[in-house]
Amino acid sequence: MSLSDEKKLVRRAAAGDTKAFGELVKSSGQKLFSFALSICGGNRGVAEEIYQESLVKAFSCIGKFEGKSSFSTWLWIIIRNSYMDYLSESQRSVSIEELEGFEPSCDMAAELSLIREDRAKMLRELISRLPLPYSEVITLIDLQEMDHSEAAELIGIDKNLLKVRLHRARNALEKMIKANIEFF
Repeated sequence: MSLSDEKKLVRRAAAGDTKAFGELVKSSGQKLFSFALSICGGNRGVAEEIYQESLVKAFSCIGKFEGKSSFSTWLWIIIRNSYMDYLSESQRSVSIEELEGFEPSCDMAAELSLIREDRAKMLRELISRLPLPYSEVITLIDLQEMDHSEAAELIGIDKNLLKVRLHRARNALEKMIKANIEFF
């Protein structure tokens, strides 16, 4: 979507046009939900709650969108802030018990697929256990494949600090994986 198209849609959405808002979200909705799912440690219920709450906040505050960043970057920030609000309100973290269980299967291909899913869930769980600044950078750079400059802008830090934080986050995650190697 071009910048001028985005601006037009933002103006229409600010005037209450829900279809325009839907078009804005549609272009990056899957990546945004995937980000929410990642920072919530794979807990789909919490991710859906955070995502929906963020979209409602974005629609109600779209008049405050200044256009200093892309609309999707603005939504990333809202999702991130909604998750931090969720953590501070509930003072809970996602536990392995809250994640969906493993269902045994007789089909070898299905079983391998479930094992991969289980490993991915465990990885998301470990990422969610990292301090938020570390889980953010790993989610944005490694899972969402965001550019370093865009991720630094989104988080509101210098690109060099982002690289340092990413290095430390990967080291911390590596130690956690080694401590939980039986799941991998």
